[in-house]
Amino acid sequence: MTRTTIGNVTGNAPLGGQARMPVLVVDDFHNMRSTLRQMLLTAGYEDLDMAVDGEDAVDKMGQRRYEIVLCDYNLGEGLDGQQVLDVARARRLVDLSTLFIMVTAETTSDMVMGAVESMPDGYLSKPFSKDLLAVRLARGLRRKQSLKRLDPFLRRADFEGAIREAGQMLAEGEGREADLLRLRALWAGETGDAQLVRDAATASWEGSRPAWAGTLLADLDARDGAVEAAEAGYREVMRETPQFMPAHDHLARLLEQHGRGSEAMEILRAAAERSPKSLERQRLLGELALAHGDAELALQAWRRAIRIAAQLGQAHPADAVGRIAALIASGAGRKARQAIRDLDRDFASHPERVWYSVLARLRLAASGASDEKDGALRELEALPEAAMPEPVREPLNRVLEELGRH
Repeated sequence: MTRTTIGNVTGNAPLGGQARMPVLVVDDFHNMRSTLRQMLLTAGYEDLDMAVDGEDAVDKMGQRRYEIVLCDYNLGEGLDGQQVLDVARARRLVDLSTLFIMVTAETTSDMVMGAVESMPDGYLSKPFSKDLLAVRLARGLRRKQSLKRLDPFLRRADFEGAIREAGQMLAEGEGREADLLRLRALWAGETGDAQLVRDAATASWEGSRPAWAGTLLADLDARDGAVEAAEAGYREVMRETPQFMPAHDHLARLLEQHGRGSEAMEILRAAAERSPKSLERQRLLGELALAHGDAELALQAWRRAIRIAAQLGQAHPADAVGRIAALIASGAGRKARQAIRDLDRDFASHPERVWYSVLARLRLAASGASDEKDGALRELEALPEAAMPEPVREPLNRVLEELGRH
C-alpha cells in the first residue's frame, strides 16, 4: 500500500514510524469511524483500533497503550469525550506522550468549557480534511513524543525520578520548557516539595503567565495562611483567564473556609453555570447551597452530581444523601422518603450504605417526621462505631444534637 507521510503533507521532515503507532478512534457513528480510518491510513497510520462509545474506549485503553487517541466529544449515552479523558488520566491509561485529540461538531458552552477543563492536547472541529488531520497529528506528535523519556517514571509513580529526568531535559534543551516546568511543579506537589512547586510555578508565571501557575502560587499562599494574597492571586487568574475553572473552585473553598460561604456559593454558582460537568464542583455547590438556605440550587447541584457520578462509574450514597437533604430543605418530605428507599435499593451492596441511610432517616426525623426517629436510632446503636465512615461523623453528630441526642 502506498502511503502519504506526514512530511509530505506538512512540508516538514516526516516523523517516521507512524505506521507502527497504535491509534484509537472513538466515535459512536460507524460512518465517521470509517472516514477517520481512511484518513489515517492515507496519512500512513496502519495500527488502528476503533471504539464505539466511551466505555468501549476506556476498556480498550485498559488493554493497550495508544500513542494517539482521536475521540469524539459527543458519544451518545454514557461517557462523553471529556469524561473518557478524565477517566483515562485518573486510571493512568494514557501516557504523558499520548496525543489525545478531541473531535467535535459541538459548539455549546457546556462542551467548550468542559473541553477546556479537560485540557486535551488538541481539538478538531468537524468537518475537517485529511490534510488538516495530518498536520494536527504531526504538530501534536512533535510536542508529545519528547515526553517519552518520562513515561516509565510515571507508570511506576516514581515522581522523584520524573522530577530529576525532567530537570535533565530542561538542562539539555529537550522538550518544551513550559510543559516541563508545569510537570515538575505538579510532581513536586505529589512529593511534598513546596519550594520546588513555588520555584517552577514562579518561573512559568513570570514568563508566559499560564493560569495553572498563578493558581498554584495562590494555593501555596492559602496553605501558608496568607489569605489576602491567595484571594488576590486567584482573582488575578480569573481576570486574565476566566475559562480556567480551578481558580474559581479554589477561591470558593478558600472563602468558605474563612466564613465567607455566601460569596463562595455565588462564585461556584457562576462557575457551575459556565462549566457544569465537574463532579467535585457540583458536590461543593450542593453543600454550600444547602448550608446557606438555597434549597433549589442545592437540589439542582446534587441532581447533577448524581448524574455525573453515575456516568463516571463513581456513584456514592453520599450524593444521594445530599439530594435527600435538599428535598427535606425544600419541604418535599414525601419525595425524601422515596429517595431514602431508592438509596437502600441502589446501594444495597455498598459497604457504607447503612450509615448514609441512617443519616438520611435521622435528618428526615429532625425535620419533623417523628415516625423515623426511633427506628433510625436503634439501627444506629447497633452499628459498630469503629466502622463509621469519616465523612458521616460530623453530619451525624449535628443531626443527633438537633434531636437532643449524643
